[in-house]
Amino acid sequence: MAVAALVVLLGALSVASMLDDGAAGGAFPDRPDDAASTPLGVPAARAGDDGQYRLIATQPDGDEPVTYDPCAPIHLVVDPRTIVEGGMRLLDQALDEVSEASGLQFVVDGTTDETAPDDETVRSPDGGWLPVTVTWSDPVASPKLKGSVAGFAGSSSVERDGRRWFVTGTVVLDGPQLARILDGRRGRASVRSVIMHELGHLVGLDHVDAPGQLMQPEGDETLTRWGAGDLAGLAAVGSGACIPY
Repeated sequence: MAVAALVVLLGALSVASMLDDGAAGGAFPDRPDDAASTPLGVPAARAGDDGQYRLIATQPDGDEPVTYDPCAPIHLVVDPRTIVEGGMRLLDQALDEVSEASGLQFVVDGTTDETAPDDETVRSPDGGWLPVTVTWSDPVASPKLKGSVAGFAGSSSVERDGRRWFVTGTVVLDGPQLARILDGRRGRASVRSVIMHELGHLVGLDHVDAPGQLMQPEGDETLTRWGAGDLAGLAAVGSGACIPY
């Protein structure tokens, strides 16, 4: 019996926008209204071997990860132009998986038809941080989705007092390719795992060449849950310091 494995290349786009506190136009915004003084969640408890993971970015003075602020929810907007059937539900499920593992909290503010901002833009017109944009796209609109690349993601960072935080980012998903995957044997689970992988990049995890991890650079339809290394990495990026507004 011949067995065919679904291989989907999963891309990581790491972007960094350094906003110097106190520079012209670079002052931090006021504390968000929904921010707290302590982390909103805690990473899931883990047992046994932590496994392997890699970070997209570390602090300037050491090996600690650059992270999102755990004391404020990460806001997202969704461009649904090529969204697959049930795509919003799959995104919600993937966000829940990241949140449970990392403790980071997410809020989907709604949909948008505006083009995602460039990598250097981190502030919204109202003065706060821009929401993360999740774009359901295609290879014509997003050339990085070439060949078997099903998605890419990354976040922009700012610096204060020698420490960096991610404050906004972009997730781009290949709607037509994911629609074909949705029709496959493990359809919904496979599409959800692609979204989870890209959200892993968003919050700071890089590719890792380790078996059994969703953050491998090439997808495997048999992997639909976080591996031990993924969970260890998500716990690390969910344990950062709160932004001192």
